Amino acid sequence: MKLIFALLFLGPVIANAAEDKVAVYLNFEQAYLSNDVSLFTPLLSKNYTIRQTLHIPGIGSDTVPVTKAQLLEGMKQNPKPSSLPRSKAESVKVETISKQQFCASSQTLDQVVVGGKNYEEKELRKACFKHENNRYEAISHTIDVYYREL
Repeated sequence: MKLIFALLFLGPVIANAAEDKVAVYLNFEQAYLSNDVSLFTPLLSKNYTIRQTLHIPGIGSDTVPVTKAQLLEGMKQNPKPSSLPRSKAESVKVETISKQQFCASSQTLDQVVVGGKNYEEKELRKACFKHENNRYEAISHTIDVYYREL
């Protein structure tokens, strides 16, 4: 009986913690895609890193690591919000690393035209966070973009 009460009490607490982490990720993604440095910078740890890999069929893959400073400078140069699709809460998967760290990943699909050909563009996004300074800060961010001719 005690076990049932414990499960009834702890179940919602665990679910709320996961939902909060999904909200942290979605807020981070929204700030990133907004290209607004004032929104994005406070969400980053001191040693934040980002890496984007393009996977092009028949050609191969190309990975571009970007420093925090380079990314923020690029956002300043082009402050228009990105037109890339946003993740939906139900597509976000949370992986707890430790009591202080977690990673969240999501996937989006879009259709693009490149050189007059139609492609499906699938993005696999992952960001890892650490709880510091009474909030979660992003410590790493990877984006894998896959293209498939339609």
